[in-house]
Amino acid sequence: MTKLNAYLELIRFYNPIGFWLLLWPGLWGLFISENFNIENFTIVILGSFLTRSLGCAINDLTDRKFDKSVERTKNRPLANGNLSVSEALYCIIFLGLGSIFLLLQTNEFTIKLVSFIAIPLIIIYPLMKRYLAIPQITLGITFGLSLPISYSIAEQSLNLEVIFLYLGCIFWIIAYDTYYAMCDEADDKKLRLNSSAIFFGQDTRKAIMVFSSIFSLTILLYAYQNDSLLVGIGLLFLIYQIYLQNKLSNANMHLEAFKANSHVGLVIAVLLFIENQSEFFN
Repeated sequence: MTKLNAYLELIRFYNPIGFWLLLWPGLWGLFISENFNIENFTIVILGSFLTRSLGCAINDLTDRKFDKSVERTKNRPLANGNLSVSEALYCIIFLGLGSIFLLLQTNEFTIKLVSFIAIPLIIIYPLMKRYLAIPQITLGITFGLSLPISYSIAEQSLNLEVIFLYLGCIFWIIAYDTYYAMCDEADDKKLRLNSSAIFFGQDTRKAIMVFSSIFSLTILLYAYQNDSLLVGIGLLFLIYQIYLQNKLSNANMHLEAFKANSHVGLVIAVLLFIENQSEFFN
């Protein structure tokens, strides 16, 4: 049972916030498609779980030596010795095979999108803290792909509207992951690792506001282009959340500010579903 718990900790089963933050953009992409169905919905949910779990396992394997020196991560199973490197590799192989099987249930366009863009990004992201001044950019590009991938599962293609939303989503992810980076800022400096929080320094909260504003503008333009009153109303909630998260961060509650973004993703997903898929229950 202890070993099972170690595997569950490796994939963050007990800390699902990353799963939700990956899932919400995926549902946005699915809900704005014209071919929403239960099969695609199930694939998106399972795909988000497997991808996030795989990403966590790869990240912990890559960062196991650094994690031992970081207060927030020192008790991760690879860092504290509850799992060996070989056991983590077995888990990665298992999750990888499950992901490949699920991917093969989609279509040729999606398979190419995942194989040539998503998978390489998932593999290289854990290394970016060593080489890129703002590794959150890579995370935004990678995590945000759940939106176009989900849309492509339903439509077997992409369009400019989806790409536009994807670009806005990247800025949202950079913003909320910068709050997350603020939790580790002191440890990252000691280990000479990079993050957006370190890069922007005293201007970090201002940078987050800029990134959040770009995302808000994306949602506003989407609502205007589609005459979407509901999504426009959702924008008001987004603006409130930006204010609330900034307030939490000012109180040094950076992790809480990070987690609050799941509410943003959920509200937008619900509004897009009502706007585009309400006839599903008819």
